[in-house]
Amino acid sequence: MATSTSGSSMQQSTRSVQESGTSNQQASQQQPERAAYLISGSTMRLQEHQLMIQVENPIDFMSLMFHGCDIKDFYATQGWLQYFKMLNGPTYKALVRHFWVRASIYDKKAAVEEERNLVLLYPELAGKSRKEMLLEPFTGTEIRSSVMGVPVKINEKIIAFFLGIKAEGIYCGIEIPNPQTST
Repeated sequence: MATSTSGSSMQQSTRSVQESGTSNQQASQQQPERAAYLISGSTMRLQEHQLMIQVENPIDFMSLMFHGCDIKDFYATQGWLQYFKMLNGPTYKALVRHFWVRASIYDKKAAVEEERNLVLLYPELAGKSRKEMLLEPFTGTEIRSSVMGVPVKINEKIIAFFLGIKAEGIYCGIEIPNPQTST
């Protein structure tokens, strides 16, 4: 008796999965699915091996101060000293090259163009929101690329996260004098 009840509920759940699968198949035929991997071509005229990578070196604030360029307080006020500590880490040149030769700027203009292109391919999407078009919401300018097929985005929030600061506010630091114009 228990077996037939569980068998009956299993048949019902299998039927509902099959029915939902059919409706999902119909929906996917109408609108494109998002790709799990992004294979993009080069956005530069340079080949990967031609791109020269400048590996950052730690900033010697004491030496700069000794030579009349005391900028440590400027970065401390902005909360960026953690960034300079990160510069001591490893640099993976092959990944950096792979990222930058495929990089592009994704801004408001690119977001509008993305919507227009999708409407050209699927006219029934005209007048729909980005969400209805299955597009990510536009939240701000990003650098977009892919590394080994995996989409990578860099934006203000990500940079702020790595700096250990909030991605908000306005400039409130010390002016850095221009050494070419100051006496």
